[in-house]
Amino acid sequence: MLPLPAACNAHFQLYSPYTPHPIPHFSTFHLNMLETQTMQATPTQQTMRNRTYHCRMRNLYYEKANYQFRKLKKNLDSNSSISELEQLPELYEFRELLQIALNYATASVYYGKREQIASYSLDHHWGILQEETVLVYFLEEQISSVKYIISHIETNRRIQDVAINEKVDIFVSHILESIAELGQSSENDLKYIYENIEKRYYIGNKLFGILQELQNFQ
Repeated sequence: MLPLPAACNAHFQLYSPYTPHPIPHFSTFHLNMLETQTMQATPTQQTMRNRTYHCRMRNLYYEKANYQFRKLKKNLDSNSSISELEQLPELYEFRELLQIALNYATASVYYGKREQIASYSLDHHWGILQEETVLVYFLEEQISSVKYIISHIETNRRIQDVAINEKVDIFVSHILESIAELGQSSENDLKYIYENIEKRYYIGNKLFGILQELQNFQ
C-alpha cells in the first residue's frame, strides 16, 4: 500500500474514528448551543405571569367589545330614524374597547414572548396558538371598519357646520350640496360595513371559542 501524502494523512487522522484523541470541540459546541436554545425556549416566571394577564384581559375586552357592537347593531336595526350623530358615542366606545382588546391580544403574542415561548404544538400549556395571531388581525380589521364609519360621520358633520354657520359663495354652496347628497347616499355603504363587522364576528367568535377552550392558565 502506497503511503498517503502528508496532508491527506493529517486529514485522515483528524476525522478517523480510530484516532486515539478525538476532537471534542465539535460536540461541545453543539451541546452549548442546545443548552442556550433550551434556556431561551423556557419562559421566565415573569413572562408567564405577563402572558396569563394579557390573555385574560384580551378575553375580557373582546367580550366587552362584542357586547357593545351587538347593542349598537340592535339600536340601529330597531330604530331606523336614529341619526349618524347619535351613533357616535356608541361608536367611540366600541372603537375604544376594540383597541384595548387589540393591545392585550398583541401583548399576549409579541413583545418578546415569541423569543421565549414555544408554539402550542410544542407546549400545550403556555404555547402560542396560531389562532391568537389570527385574532390580532381580526381585531385590526374591525377597528379599521369602525374608524371608517366614525370618520365618515365626523366629516359629514363638519361639512354641515360649514354650510350652516359660515357664509359661502354660490359656487362653494353648490359643492357642499353635492357632497351632502353623496353623504346621504352613502347610508347603504355604512349599512354594508356594519354587516361586514357582524359577519366577521361570526368568524372571530369561533377563534375566541377555541382560545377559551384550549387556554386555561393557572
